[in-house]
Amino acid sequence: MNVPSILLGLVIATLIGALFFAFRPSRSYRRLGYCILIAWIGFAVGHFTAELIGLDLWSAGAINLGGALPGCLLGLVGWQILSLREWEK
Repeated sequence: MNVPSILLGLVIATLIGALFFAFRPSRSYRRLGYCILIAWIGFAVGHFTAELIGLDLWSAGAINLGGALPGCLLGLVGWQILSLREWEK
């Protein structure tokens, strides 16, 4: 992967994390940082998992969006499920 692909992936994951925070707002903006961090991790794990198993559904340059987007969303939803008490504060 080259630098522009990495930057595009970070931008896409950041937007997804920010949109996830917008739909599930909290009083603390620390949660926004967590949403973005989890989105970055899920995006990378989804991309590399799809590359590892040879899944090529939708590509944007060197980024495998067919695996990265579901990985990002699964990471965010899983994180929310694991921290349900934190959202109620």
